Amino acid sequence: MKTLLFQRFERAARFGWTWRHGVAGVVLALLLTLALHAGPEGEDLNFMPLDEVKPGMKGIGKTVFRGTEVEEFEAEVLGVLKNISPRQHAILARLSGGPLEKTGVMGGMSGSPVYVDGRLIGAVSFSFPFSKEAVAGVTPIEQLVDTFEHSDEPVRGDPIVIEVSSIAPHRTLGIRGPGIPFVPNSGTAPVFAVSESMAAAAASLKPLAGHLFRYIDTPLVLSGVAAEAAAVLGGALAPYGMRVLQGGGAVSGEAGGELADGSDVVPGSSIAVQLMRGDMGFGASASGTVTHREGDKIYAFGHPWFSLGPVDLPVSKAQVVSLLPNLNSSFKIAVPTDLVGSITQDRSQGLFGTIGQTPKLIPLVINLTSSRNSSRTFRFELVNDRLLTPFLTNFTVFSTIVSQERALGESTLKVQGRIRLKGRPDVRVENLFSGDSNSQLFASMAVGRPLGYILGSGFEGVDIEEISVDITSSDEKRTGRLERVWPNRESVKPGETAMLSAVFRKPNGEEHEEKIPIPVPEDISEGMLLVTVADGSTMTTAENRMVGRRFVPRDLDHLIRAINNLRKNDRVYVRLQRPEPAVLLHGEEFSSLPPSFRQVLVSARSASSSLTVMGASNLYEYELPSMPFVVQGRRTLTLKVVH
Repeated sequence: MKTLLFQRFERAARFGWTWRHGVAGVVLALLLTLALHAGPEGEDLNFMPLDEVKPGMKGIGKTVFRGTEVEEFEAEVLGVLKNISPRQHAILARLSGGPLEKTGVMGGMSGSPVYVDGRLIGAVSFSFPFSKEAVAGVTPIEQLVDTFEHSDEPVRGDPIVIEVSSIAPHRTLGIRGPGIPFVPNSGTAPVFAVSESMAAAAASLKPLAGHLFRYIDTPLVLSGVAAEAAAVLGGALAPYGMRVLQGGGAVSGEAGGELADGSDVVPGSSIAVQLMRGDMGFGASASGTVTHREGDKIYAFGHPWFSLGPVDLPVSKAQVVSLLPNLNSSFKIAVPTDLVGSITQDRSQGLFGTIGQTPKLIPLVINLTSSRNSSRTFRFELVNDRLLTPFLTNFTVFSTIVSQERALGESTLKVQGRIRLKGRPDVRVENLFSGDSNSQLFASMAVGRPLGYILGSGFEGVDIEEISVDITSSDEKRTGRLERVWPNRESVKPGETAMLSAVFRKPNGEEHEEKIPIPVPEDISEGMLLVTVADGSTMTTAENRMVGRRFVPRDLDHLIRAINNLRKNDRVYVRLQRPEPAVLLHGEEFSSLPPSFRQVLVSARSASSSLTVMGASNLYEYELPSMPFVVQGRRTLTLKVVH
């Protein structure tokens, strides 16, 4: 199609203008063309301001109904809803044409641009569930664009807090910190109502008075994901307005990180924002529509996805393979094709990204040795995000396990791995899980939780290079309950080593005996010693009742050491104590205090929330090598120290 400028130049040549007059005509035409596209103070007249949008206006919208071809549909403005939330407005429009008569407004149409007189008014973003007509809410385009021109700095969460034992070697009891959720902190997708006052603004809005509308559900298409894992993911993401769909088949463009040509990504194009991808056609991607493009910058969706703020998410072209009509909310089923760029902002009014920018993904390698003694390696790539990465890691490990091993019944899973950070010590992952159910979920959480602590710590320079996990599975329950413990002698001397015998009972009734050495300190006085033998979980629970030492880690290395120092399920922990009162003040233990001084500390005048009186003073604790089963139980005995 010839441009207006070219047509004027052609006409000038046909009428025999001189070269000088022709140049003048071209310049004049150029100035006129620029004037048509620039309003007062440089305003872009390709955008229609909200105050110019009136009921009864008719225009067109653009989206993809099948394949990759952008098609048009009709749109009629019904009215404008002001202040549906603070400083946010919406345009209501009736859509028609194509399959919309049967499907209504569909998931996957989010971001579809709507034009009136060739000027963009906004992005399709709201729908009315169970509506008989395709009535949609449209996010005004200036509202969408302005959101990304005034982005605030990311908000930092509160410092992470580590609780550790007051007993050497001060094992980590727990790590907690607001804003470090293992699963994204849920909030429900906003629901708005057309009030009577809103409906009174235009006659066309009166039939909609009292009706509820909400952001269009975003279809999240899964491929190569176990059904049990898909159900878990669907439940976790439903509060965010996402509908999980099993797409089946291989995900196109799953291998490598090479960027394809994105010049054909235009307003109305279908795009897919990928969360993860990998072997076996494994993938998860949310589909939507491009609203506007300026150079390499794109605006899409017209509503928030997770509303994460600054992000780095892979964006691909998408192919619509089918439409799924539904009485509640219909959907497009779209699969990603070629990777073309990165989404860099997820805000209240939509997504913003750059075509040609390569996203940074985190490699995840899972080596699974099955109960049938076969080994397989699975390779994945996950988005690099403070909140999403831990959750997606947990989901990917869980899906891999249940896709290859039993999902119900007795099972034991040994997990070993590492989280490799650039320029930092590795975060070690090591634990054993066994039981009648949920072993798979706990095994996956063993990887996701440390990752959440690291990414949510707020420390600078957290650069994860790779996550690797080795999982060994067996179809049996491997637990050992501690039944009895006895010493080889009742009395010991300072500097000697007593020997304990501990018997564990397995589920099949078989006994497992273990020898436990107890070194007696050389400088200890005569009296009684308390010896506690227990599993890690029981020992940690008991210490949490007394409140361990609490501190904020100095730096990332300090936090990594605390994570690596967490107790494990397949270890026996031995603690040596004296049966004499001790005081725990600000996490520091004071034992062998004179009775009068101890009484002053615990008096009502001196008492505080940071002071705890303990019935025994601690000497030391140590960890035995790993056992072939999950340890359960606790036993305490006494030894007499004599000179």
